[in-house]
Amino acid sequence: MRRAGLLSEEDAAKFDAVKRDPAAADALFEAHRRDAAESDPTAEPELVGIRKRDGLLDLPLGGGLLNGVLQPLSGALAGVDIPTPQPQGLVLIPGDDPNHQFQAPGPTDVRGICPTLNALANHGYLSRDGITSFAEAANAVQTGYGFTYELSVFLSALGLLAGGDLASGKYSIGGADARVPNTLGPALGLDKHGVFEIDGSITRQDIHFGNNANFLLQRWEEYVNTSNIYGNFNKETQALDNGNRYDYSRETNPDFFAGGIWFAVSHAERVFVYEGLANGTTQSDANYANVAPFFLNDTFPEYWYRRGEPFSLPAAFAEAAALFLANPRQPGGNQGLGNFVPLDGQNISALSPPELGCFILENVLDIIPNQLDSEASALGQAVLGFTKGAIAPFFVNDGYFNCDLSSFAAPGQNAGVTGNTDGTPSEASSGSPVNGAYPGIGVIAPDSEPS
Repeated sequence: MRRAGLLSEEDAAKFDAVKRDPAAADALFEAHRRDAAESDPTAEPELVGIRKRDGLLDLPLGGGLLNGVLQPLSGALAGVDIPTPQPQGLVLIPGDDPNHQFQAPGPTDVRGICPTLNALANHGYLSRDGITSFAEAANAVQTGYGFTYELSVFLSALGLLAGGDLASGKYSIGGADARVPNTLGPALGLDKHGVFEIDGSITRQDIHFGNNANFLLQRWEEYVNTSNIYGNFNKETQALDNGNRYDYSRETNPDFFAGGIWFAVSHAERVFVYEGLANGTTQSDANYANVAPFFLNDTFPEYWYRRGEPFSLPAAFAEAAALFLANPRQPGGNQGLGNFVPLDGQNISALSPPELGCFILENVLDIIPNQLDSEASALGQAVLGFTKGAIAPFFVNDGYFNCDLSSFAAPGQNAGVTGNTDGTPSEASSGSPVNGAYPGIGVIAPDSEPS
């Protein structure tokens, strides 16, 4: 829209500001909230949620935002606990808190593909068995990493919808697990291919070549070598490594696919490395001493502080857009080696950060009902109710995204899928090596505090 001249001068200036500095997204977002509050400070708070075409609120199973906080769900979703805002600010994690010291996972504890969630479980911010819930994970991400309420809720909601049991709100941070009910359909965990686990990931192999959950030390070493070019794991490293991973998968994996979800996950996971794993005392420097313990041993480094300034949902999308533009790749997929087919209508580089947020949300809404039987309309309605009540409110009527979700879709053609895209089940995994597997990582002498 910017390139086509369809934006007003005011909106074009805002877009340019965000493109130059993604942090400007937060300023615009907060300015809108402040202006709205000042315009009528006596106004009663309004319940925010997705609306029908006639303007009426459409929250069939409750939820929605009141004063920025989700409200309880009802009906089939009444058993889902709702996340709550957690205290923020620069805090030593885990510090000397006796409840959150490192414990290696036991033989029945599951760990998965995400080192940040593995670390939260190893330190007891999540259930140490690796079976978590919508509320627990969202609250833990706020506490452990200093992400805002809305970003943490969004991420945990995607985890629940992608691989969990919606009726109970439970999901596994690894693969399918008997401790997670299958009330609505198969709950396959976060290791399920095609949602949180994608082709071309940082330290895991594509599922075409075998187990998609196991940590590959060679990939980590390649990642470190790339970081050495720039001196840390910041944006330049992520852009170069992401392009390298895409190129390798496209050249070697006949089933390689990079669609809208690939865009969201491949860029977001890298944004979270330099925005979430850097020491809060020097937030701009995601160096080896701070990043390596997460990837190698699933633990917080010694003397590690979470972010002092919370990282927000608008900032995450703005950073993802900037990261993509730094080293863009074509969305599409292989139909055999040497036969790459671009996706039509996927000119991501032309989208502003708010449009990008809506684009990602639309792709998420297209795949999340996949665990459901396409004939089970009541179960499909539960998914729609949860998404309308717990995700969409952060993207509508907020002055930043303002996504048009009035024509919300029902479960799509992939509904009923019970495993990975090749028909195999997702696998539970111990994730990264346990603490101490790589000597010197995660155990830093007091006189060498990470900065």
